[in-house]
Order: sequence, then C-alpha cells, then structure tokens
Amino acid sequence: MSAIDVEKARKAAEAAAQRLADAEAAEDARLAQIAAERAERAREYDRDLLSRWTQIAADARDSESAGSFEYDPNTMGFLEGLIRFAAAREKRRIVVQAAQNAESTLEIPVPQRTVPVGDRFYSVDVAAELTRIVEGEASRRVAEFSEAFEAKRERFISGEAE
Repeated sequence: MSAIDVEKARKAAEAAAQRLADAEAAEDARLAQIAAERAERAREYDRDLLSRWTQIAADARDSESAGSFEYDPNTMGFLEGLIRFAAAREKRRIVVQAAQNAESTLEIPVPQRTVPVGDRFYSVDVAAELTRIVEGEASRRVAEFSEAFEAKRERFISGEAE
C-alpha cells in the first residue's frame, strides 16, 4: 500500500469517525429528548394522581365492596355451604344430646345404650379458614390491581394512548 492509499484510508476513517460521532450525538440527543418527555409525562401523571387520589382510592375500594357487607346466599355459594356445614354439626349435636337424655330417662342400662356418650366435638375453625381464603384472594386481586395500575402509569409516561 502506498502513502497515498494510506492517506486516503486515513481521511476515509476520519470521515467515518466523524459520521459515527455525529450519529452517536444525534442518538444521545434523541434519547435525552425521550427521557425528558417521559419525565414530564411522569410529573403530569403524578400531578393528576395527586389531584384525584381520594376519588381513585374510593373507586378502587368500591370496586370490591358493592354489597359485600350483606349476606346473599344466591351469590355466596361457598359461604352458604360453610354455614350449612356448621349448622348441620350443631343440629346433629342437639339430636345426639336429646337421644342421650332419652336413654337416661328410659333408664336403659349403660351397656345397652347405642347413643354415643359425651359430646363429639367437631372443630370447625370457620374464622381461620375464611381468613386464609380471604387473604389469599385479596392478595391475588391486589397484585392484579397493582400491575394494572402501574401499567396504566407506564403507558401514560410512554406516550401510548389509554
């Protein structure tokens, strides 16, 4: 390779380096502009959120509480089943107790009695079971809400249509 070829290659490399530097500067400026726009949209979103947060929070609360404090056996199948189960156990206890009293009243000798002696205690820890179910379902719903809430914010900040 001659000196002229080396000089031409050097000039071409310098020109390419300058084009690369210009392209990188333009890309950096574009990315900085995007970041500035995102930051401004984030501030706009946050200002809007702060101006309406009480209503948004009330809407979020109300989305889960419509009629939740009133028992409706038509829409609360699991709860209705649990109530029937607990009531059935108590009803059985009353019948067994009456049968025990009848055997005593009729003076049936103890060896010949057929009704179980003593109360059969059936542990139905309804509160603990309901707490487990409620907390699990609530956690699932909160996670879904949180993801959707953050996604809405991200879409706004990214400039995507809602």
